Amino acid sequence: FMKIGILSDTHGVVRESWHHYLDSCDYLIHAGDVHNRSSYDQLKNFGIPIYFVRGNNDFGDWARFLPETLQVPIGGKIFYIVHQLPRLPRNVSEADFIIFGHTHHYACYEQGGQVFLNPGSAGQGRGESEGFVILEFQGNSYHVEHILLS
Repeated sequence: FMKIGILSDTHGVVRESWHHYLDSCDYLIHAGDVHNRSSYDQLKNFGIPIYFVRGNNDFGDWARFLPETLQVPIGGKIFYIVHQLPRLPRNVSEADFIIFGHTHHYACYEQGGQVFLNPGSAGQGRGESEGFVILEFQGNSYHVEHILLS
């Protein structure tokens, strides 16, 4: 049994209230647009492993080493992380989960045996509620919980 907190588009916002949901997670994934070093440091200091990719608003020394795309194995599953879905390389067929952001709109769907997941924006709603996702999985079954913050 494993829990992964999935965030994107926090845009300089890291709220204390997120700890209520994220402290019970085994891993965190951030799909880009952290926005600044202060937020990056706060997220890195949550005390659990976190994987970042660089978003189109991530500039400066702190963001220089963030990859555009990242493939990571977690709990026997392959996660492919990218900020903008159109930038997904052609062949990611080995991935079980495709994590992306950028649109600020929550999305979760299965396509070709893969789960595509956009947690929405945890920092700026753009007319939609702020939120993120808690992904729980055990063996081959998974459950996506969309946490609405506002």
